[in-house]
Amino acid sequence: MKDNISKHRQKIDELDSKILDLIQDRVAEAISIRRLKIEQDIPLFTPERETDLINSLVEKSNGRLPAEVIEDIWKTIIRGGKRTGDNL
Repeated sequence: MKDNISKHRQKIDELDSKILDLIQDRVAEAISIRRLKIEQDIPLFTPERETDLINSLVEKSNGRLPAEVIEDIWKTIIRGGKRTGDNL
């Protein structure tokens, strides 16, 4: 029984590492966009883009995760990217 739990935990650890790598890649892209927006004097925040993104992810989830969970996760990721971009 404990072996099965260990295998699942190992898989979760591997997934967590992949998720972290992907979040870091996403933040790097967001920082690139931020720099371009600053150069082109475009507003940094586009609320419609955030709403559209979250709605699209909720649809892609096909009910596997509650909409509120997806919204919480992505708002946290987006907020983290904004904080990181503020250090430019």
